[in-house]
Amino acid sequence: MSRPLDRMIGAWLGLAVLLQAVLLAAEGSLSYGQIAQLLTGGLCLTLLVMSLWQWRIHLNSHTDMVLIMFASGGLGMLLGMPETKTHSMDFIAWWRMCGGMIVLGLAPAIAFSRCLRTARREGRLLWSLSIDVTAMLAGMWLASRAKTEHGEWMALTRHVSMLGGMTFGMIAGMWIRSGLISWPLPSISGKRLNGLNMRR
Repeated sequence: MSRPLDRMIGAWLGLAVLLQAVLLAAEGSLSYGQIAQLLTGGLCLTLLVMSLWQWRIHLNSHTDMVLIMFASGGLGMLLGMPETKTHSMDFIAWWRMCGGMIVLGLAPAIAFSRCLRTARREGRLLWSLSIDVTAMLAGMWLASRAKTEHGEWMALTRHVSMLGGMTFGMIAGMWIRSGLISWPLPSISGKRLNGLNMRR
């Protein structure tokens, strides 16, 4: 990846985090002091995400995907999240959030994250995506079951719970995927098969 493109992606991820803070501040009925707290926290997260993206080469290869999904995917989820939480809108809102996460998060992750680029080169991209997406959706579904308090911070707590569910689900999917890749059963089966052929 070229250095200008790398910087552009880092800047976009930081902007995506900051946009989430701005949208959440505009959505809720917060006081000026609460808005200042929210924007300050968003700015700190923005700088953290941009710094981690810059130094990610020294971290695990899965870091790229985590940052892209957290920042850009989180923005897509927030754009699809409804203002009200009624039973008639639950199903529609769920798929809007998933669609936003896939378009703004998963699609860039396929193109720019090291772990998925490696999976693509090795011919196991679809297999990797099926595990990651299933785990992310499961995490989001579990987070959606949690009851959020109605009040000034409802929009923030609801978004944080869904973003946390997606992130922890994704990390669990990566752990499962890494475990399956290093699973020794294929080599064991091959040895047993060779042993059977020798006996014959």
